[in-house]
Formats: sequence, structure tokens, C-alpha cells
Amino acid sequence: MSTATYDQDLYTWALEQAALLRARKFDQIDLEHIIEEIEDMSKSEKRALQSFLETLLMHLLKWQYQSAYQGNSWKFTIIEQRERIIEHLQDNPGLKSKLPDLIIRAYNYAVKGAVRETGLPVIHFPADCPWTFEEFMNPDFWPESS
Repeated sequence: MSTATYDQDLYTWALEQAALLRARKFDQIDLEHIIEEIEDMSKSEKRALQSFLETLLMHLLKWQYQSAYQGNSWKFTIIEQRERIIEHLQDNPGLKSKLPDLIIRAYNYAVKGAVRETGLPVIHFPADCPWTFEEFMNPDFWPESS
């Protein structure tokens, strides 16, 4: 085995650590870095869900507040993000308990993105997410134009 170091070659290090674990050579594993990587992995899954929520919410805001520009691109982005959220939660059901906080965070970024992309002032958008998770995840939900 090449004994790659965590800091020099993460990919090779991870494969080597997996091989050591499979071989039950627990005395040779880099436990501290394995713990760090597992913690980072959970944070990454959480960030991915927040990103999917942010993209969905931003496009729903644009759909509602710039109805003149509604088109297939926005429609398909909304559909795709809903599917990604469903799939991500199926793969990571422990994240369901984090949804209230993630929706708040994602909505704040979604408003910033909508301001940037629409040119509308921030006061044009609700301060808090105007929809429940169940509402905005419903495939039949398309916000009314404002």
C-alpha cells in the first residue's frame, strides 16, 4: 500500500482507509481524519439540500413576481429541484428534521438571488417564506402572479 497522507492525496488516502477497514486492520487506520471526513460528509449532504431548496424557492419567487418571463426553463428548473429534494431526502431521511432551519436559510439566499436576477428591490419579496414545505413541494403548486 502506498500510505498516502490525508493532506497530500485525499482520494488515495480514502481508498486506503477503506481497504484497511475492510481488512479489519483497525490499528492501522487514521481514525481522527476518518472522523473528520464523516462529519464533513454529513455537512455536505446538508449543504446540498439547502442548495436544492434555494434554487427551487428562487425560481418560485421569480415565477410569482416576474410572471411575464415565465417559461420552460423556469418550469423545468422548478420540477427538477423538487425531484432532487425528494430524492435527497429519500437518500438522507435524517435531514427531514433539519428542514425548518434549512428552509429559512435557503429562502434568505433565494430572495438575494431573485433580487439579483429580477432587478426588483428586496422589499418586493416577503421577508419570510410565504409557502410551507408541503405547498412548494406539491407538483401542482405554481404561485399566482403578484
